[in-house]
Amino acid sequence: MVNSLATTTSRGGTLTANRQTGWRIERAPGKPLGRTNAGRFFIPLLITADGQEIAEVNLVLTGSDSERLLGELSRLLSGGEPAPLDPIGGPA
Repeated sequence: MVNSLATTTSRGGTLTANRQTGWRIERAPGKPLGRTNAGRFFIPLLITADGQEIAEVNLVLTGSDSERLLGELSRLLSGGEPAPLDPIGGPA
């Protein structure tokens, strides 16, 4: 499903469903989630700009951050309402 809603970012860019336009941060394809040596969790991400790969990075989360993320995702997957968004597209 393609979302036609576009949101302006804090730097004036636009978030769209078109992977060839603008900056995107997505799960890195084929890279599994993992744990750091310190026991934190990480999610491999791919950063692109106008369809060109810029960098692969890891989003590192503590156990409590991971639990909050899991709770939010579970709520959304079960049909719950997303948190309100502020004017730049992040959580209010």
